Amino acid sequence: MKHLFEKLRDDTQNWHEEGYPCPDYPLVGEVLRYQFEGEPQEQISLKYLREPQFQSLELYWYLRLVLKTPHIVALYKHYYSDDVRDFCEAFGIPITLDELILIRDIDAVIDLVKNQPEFVKRKRIDPVHEAVILSYPSYIFALAMGTGKTVLIGAIIATEFAMALRYPEADFMKNALVFAPGTTIIESLREISDIPFDRILPPSLHRDFLANLKITYPQAGAKDIQVQSGSAYNVIVANTEKIALRANVKKRSNQTEFEFEEKKEQAELEANLRLQKITSLPNLGVFSDEAHHTYGNKMDKELKRVRETVNYIKEKQGVIAVVNTTGTPYYKRQMLREVVAWYSLGEGIKDNILKSLRRGIVHYDIGSGSEEDVIRNVIGLFFESYRDVTLPNGAKAKIAFYFKTQEHLETSRLHIENALAEIGESATLILVNTQRSSQAEVDEFNRLNDSNSQKRILLLIGKGVEGWNCPSLFACALIKEQTTSSNFVLQASTRCLRQVEANTHPAKIFLDTKNRYILDKELEENFGTSLGRLSGHTAETEEIKIRIRKTELPKLEISRLVSRVVRDEHAPTVIKLQVPTDVKEPTPIVRHLLTPNFTRRASPITSIEEMDKIEVANRTTDCYTLARRLAINYHLPLMQMLKKLKQLYPAGEVPNEHLYPLYQQVESQLKNYTVIEEEISDVLALIHTHDRG
Repeated sequence: MKHLFEKLRDDTQNWHEEGYPCPDYPLVGEVLRYQFEGEPQEQISLKYLREPQFQSLELYWYLRLVLKTPHIVALYKHYYSDDVRDFCEAFGIPITLDELILIRDIDAVIDLVKNQPEFVKRKRIDPVHEAVILSYPSYIFALAMGTGKTVLIGAIIATEFAMALRYPEADFMKNALVFAPGTTIIESLREISDIPFDRILPPSLHRDFLANLKITYPQAGAKDIQVQSGSAYNVIVANTEKIALRANVKKRSNQTEFEFEEKKEQAELEANLRLQKITSLPNLGVFSDEAHHTYGNKMDKELKRVRETVNYIKEKQGVIAVVNTTGTPYYKRQMLREVVAWYSLGEGIKDNILKSLRRGIVHYDIGSGSEEDVIRNVIGLFFESYRDVTLPNGAKAKIAFYFKTQEHLETSRLHIENALAEIGESATLILVNTQRSSQAEVDEFNRLNDSNSQKRILLLIGKGVEGWNCPSLFACALIKEQTTSSNFVLQASTRCLRQVEANTHPAKIFLDTKNRYILDKELEENFGTSLGRLSGHTAETEEIKIRIRKTELPKLEISRLVSRVVRDEHAPTVIKLQVPTDVKEPTPIVRHLLTPNFTRRASPITSIEEMDKIEVANRTTDCYTLARRLAINYHLPLMQMLKKLKQLYPAGEVPNEHLYPLYQQVESQLKNYTVIEEEISDVLALIHTHDRG
């Protein structure tokens, strides 16, 4: 059975081939045809929008004008009304044959989902329930990261405003509220201001649109939104916290209850002021960027806050429609039912909108091996692949290392600096960006795509994940990074996939075994694909009841042997050392180069095209350092140990592989001790004290 988005795509394509017939609003055809350039007898191509953006835009208008902006339930009824079982399967409602006998029609199923909490809980269909109870049309456009969801939002707003200007009495958007889940994504949404709307709207429409358009980004700490009440053609871009029905205020540890309540009351007052301004705006459309934040692990909390706010706006003023964009259309391996358009990662790579990953997954079986050797290999492979790679403007290719702790970052930075020195590169290529970074470092981070930027190695904590647009990023690395957030691995690993004009170089993702497994799982749950099918085992548990019985115990006499260690008086006092001959080679680190195939879904899709061992550095310890360690650890004369070591190693350097055998030699000569055992007896009594109070 076809998914909803597939049926919609087919019908929209037919509408396209028929020339966008729309007797009531013929302007829509003019706007959609304007997206192309070239003569019919020549090659016709899109003027500005990418193929997935344009397909989503024309599908949006098919929903709005041909299907009359249906509620999601009505949309499923339109396409799956012939059979109750087909409707339930398409809408994600598992129904047994026994239940099907008792269900009269589709409306009876919807009634169960809407009004029977026990049914929803038993079937585990909370997302379906949330979709059913909405009082307004809400659609999800799922486009892979890097496809340009922000431009799609801008294109929908621009064409809605243009239609409203031409047909002022009709039900088109005259205002738009764009939600974002965090400050990083708000920064990326500023791209709306830079969209060349003259390449989306015909000249006659563009002039009126530009003359009326007002874009507002509410400032942090601002009590109100700087738009005129009741005005039209406003685009307001704000995060969820700024436009919310309930203020999200957290109590600080040093804050009194009175101060907290006062702060909370003030925040709610300001939130209400902003909401009052929003609800004064006519013909409002709501857009939610990165909408998967309202699902996922925080679904209950985030979804409730966002939807309460939109519901409030709907009741006070009305909402034309809610448009959600996301790159992850799945929730716990189930496609979200409001998805009306889906452009996958595989399609993005095939269409060259995303960088290729051919031989791009570099996976290290580190085990107990040295992280330093892996980092040295990562740096070497990065410069081997991208040393001279640049953007068209001259900005050099970069790699981002992701960390969760400052300690791990600092340790790895030393390894990276050493690796750079080995290949003749400067440590000045490194840029650190964390919550502790100075304003100068933050400014440098925001200039990474400039041709003058010299930074190529980025060390990040809490930065550069979702919403970060950095086309010059060609590689990402998560090596031995311990994290509890699987989504962090997904978002960090895929940051380097945004394509660059005329680029032919694939991206690279460097991962250890643990993070590769996490990435595989996240791709499965969020994109319906994977890096390979991995098997696992579930631990079995058994419940046991333990009863403790109180027993009166007599006094116990316990005899035990006590051991004392006494040094042998005749033990040698002069330590003899010799160069170890039976030395184990260091454990090799295996490196795999893999190519993921995102287009297949039902079988293993990752092939190992190359497997080799990376060179492990021959590290040494100088004689003085080793002599000092032996003297401190074994209470031996420092100069005596130093003299013996220099006799064995005239060059003054001891291979690290020799350290453990040398320690063993020392210990074997110092372990001349005699163990004396004595038998002693103890009498024990169990005493129970009673509380007399």
